[in-house]
Amino acid sequence: MATNIYARSPFIIEVNEVGQSGSKVELYIYPNGTTPPTSPTYTLQKLIPASNNTQTLYNVSPYLLEAINHNNFVNNYATDNALLGTEQYTMVQIKRYKLLVTSYVLLDTFTYQAFDGYGYYSEGMNPMQLENYHLNEQNYYYWADANNNPSVNALERAGTFTAYLPTGYTVEYEQLQTGLTHSYTILSSNVYNLYRVRPAYYLTGNILRIKLGSAILWESTFYPIEECLYEPVVIDFINKFGAWQREFMFKASYESLATTATEFNLMQEFSSPFASYDPDLNQRQTFNTNGIISYRVNTGWVDETFSNNLQQLLLSERILLNGMPVKMKTKELEKQKNINTKQINYPLEFESSTDLINNVI
Repeated sequence: MATNIYARSPFIIEVNEVGQSGSKVELYIYPNGTTPPTSPTYTLQKLIPASNNTQTLYNVSPYLLEAINHNNFVNNYATDNALLGTEQYTMVQIKRYKLLVTSYVLLDTFTYQAFDGYGYYSEGMNPMQLENYHLNEQNYYYWADANNNPSVNALERAGTFTAYLPTGYTVEYEQLQTGLTHSYTILSSNVYNLYRVRPAYYLTGNILRIKLGSAILWESTFYPIEECLYEPVVIDFINKFGAWQREFMFKASYESLATTATEFNLMQEFSSPFASYDPDLNQRQTFNTNGIISYRVNTGWVDETFSNNLQQLLLSERILLNGMPVKMKTKELEKQKNINTKQINYPLEFESSTDLINNVI
């Protein structure tokens, strides 16, 4: 099993040894596939609060977030069994020391994988340390139109699934229509970026299973949806596990433009001999004019469990709409229940996170 840190939530290292006068924690941060640096990336140290209170605590999460970025969008790729890009997460070796008088004594060394994910308060401190699978087990729906056409832009693809898979695990796809299966065995323990839907099964959908022998460890079903009236909107976001997750907004979508500008009153130029000015010139002038595009989308009819996906979307700090960076304008979400609302549709609003006119300096 992988040992993970979800760095948007605190990950506390405790040093509390008998007789210590202080402590130290060294963090060696490095990409997967390489060796730890010879010198610590960060060194954190404290003295004990009092002789009768020797506990020292360190939150290492903020230092790990600095080493993770999602600038390289990796939710689409062209091969089975692909490794997740190493910039999407980081490795960290943590060494704990106690201070005895003037000397630090090494207590232990641990190695973790750190992701840009989080746990909920109700789950306790960093609850998913042994969570191998970076997507909830449930039903998912994707836009199937033209997915079997290799010339179609990758935005229409069904998305990917991030998982840490040890040697000997099996990835299995079962086609929904015929029960035909395709599987392969993992040959090397690593973090993989897998197809959610095998390309040959795009039009029919499939069940994706992670297995060890005959035991099913993780399973989700991916159903194709054909939308004839509207053009679905593709939403990619970093979910609670720190991995890219893809959802489709199937129904009506709208786009609007809002502009901003700074105004000032011009000093008019007067001409002699009668102190006249040109009335065709502006009196109120604008500058720094720019625009922001906003988007309003609708999920289409979804089941009750879909609110979990939207909760993670609203909490995400990295969102793409049809491949463009956006931020959420929707700040509140009333979670619908089938018993109350027979047909559940969620309207959502987004705002472009870039100005319309390029003003990058």
